[in-house]
Amino acid sequence: MIGAAPGRLLSDPPARQILKPDQLDDLGQAVLALTRELWLVTDRLAVMEKVLERRGLALSAEIDAFVPDLEFSAELERRRERLIEVVLEALRVSRPAPPGS
Repeated sequence: MIGAAPGRLLSDPPARQILKPDQLDDLGQAVLALTRELWLVTDRLAVMEKVLERRGLALSAEIDAFVPDLEFSAELERRRERLIEVVLEALRVSRPAPPGS
C-alpha cells in the first residue's frame, strides 16, 4: 500500500514529480474517469435529495450546515486519503506502448 511520508497527507502538494511527460494520456484518462464518477455521485445525490423532499424530508440545508464530530471527521479523512491513494496508484501503473509507437 502506498502511504504519505510521515507528517504529510497524500492530498498535500507533492514534493516530487508525480507523472512523467509521456503520461499525458494516462492523466487525461484519469481525469475523464473521475469526472464520470463524480457525475454519477452528483446525479444520485440530487435524486436522493429530491426523493427525500417529496417524502417530506427536505434535508439539503441541514446537510449543508452539518458539522461532523471528531470521529466522523477522521473517517472522512481516511476515505479521502484512500481515494487519492487509488487515483495516484492508477497513474503509476505501466501500460504497454500502443502498436506502432
